[in-house]
Amino acid sequence: MRIAELRKATVWLVWVSLVSWAGWAGVPQPMCIFYGQAVDGYGLPYTTNATVILRRGSNEIARHVIRGSLTPGVNFVLYAHLDEGRTTNYYTTRAVRSGESVSIVVRDLEGEKLIMERPVPPVSRPGTQISIHATAAEDEDGDGLPDPWERELITWSGGQLNNLAEVRGEDDLDGDGQTNLQEYQAGTFPFFDRDLFFAEETTLTPNGNIRITFWSIAGKVYLAECVADPSQPEWNFCPWALSDTGPTQAAPVEGTGDWLSLYLPIETDFRLFRLVVK
Repeated sequence: MRIAELRKATVWLVWVSLVSWAGWAGVPQPMCIFYGQAVDGYGLPYTTNATVILRRGSNEIARHVIRGSLTPGVNFVLYAHLDEGRTTNYYTTRAVRSGESVSIVVRDLEGEKLIMERPVPPVSRPGTQISIHATAAEDEDGDGLPDPWERELITWSGGQLNNLAEVRGEDDLDGDGQTNLQEYQAGTFPFFDRDLFFAEETTLTPNGNIRITFWSIAGKVYLAECVADPSQPEWNFCPWALSDTGPTQAAPVEGTGDWLSLYLPIETDFRLFRLVVK
């Protein structure tokens, strides 16, 4: 009899514990995912020595230690636990709710930095994936060029530039035909006219492919595009291969910090090709 009573008491205590937990905490939902590429104040993607952190207020929700790229153009993924929001309490301190504001910081060797693109998109519905480009720098004049990059340009301008407001994206300081903004996006030096994004060599291969060779920046993403009618350009993604006999791929390619060659099959419908860097 005592054993039976003890079993009943045990079951009753466990049941009360479950009801109590459900009464003060929210209900877990499918995660919301933030992903993208974190770059430093000079526009170069982080490959190491950096951590991306997602926060709700002072609570850390998730973090990703960067150890190279996950896929071309993506070097971090943050999984945010979602709370349904039925009560005032969260089921865990690492949870967020749909519609809430969150912040993302990048911690590198110089410390923590809020990303340049603010505000971060609010948490969306469960299961949503949110792409965000995280630049670890301020942009005081809001022109899309990080302040450290602009200060470097001022230093090398030989007195032509004196403050951030004088650094304009549409200008071409070194006169190489590419604007300051284009050089920032390509990862080239805007104060040196020999450093610009271009195809070093374009040749026809024995197998009838077009080989385009260029200097790539580690972490930058490149793709080839083609068009059929030059008078009405509607650029389309162009498949490429890494060798003259290799299989074609329908995806962007990531730079290696070295020479890179793309082999483009010649299609009769296309007349023009171009390289794009992101």
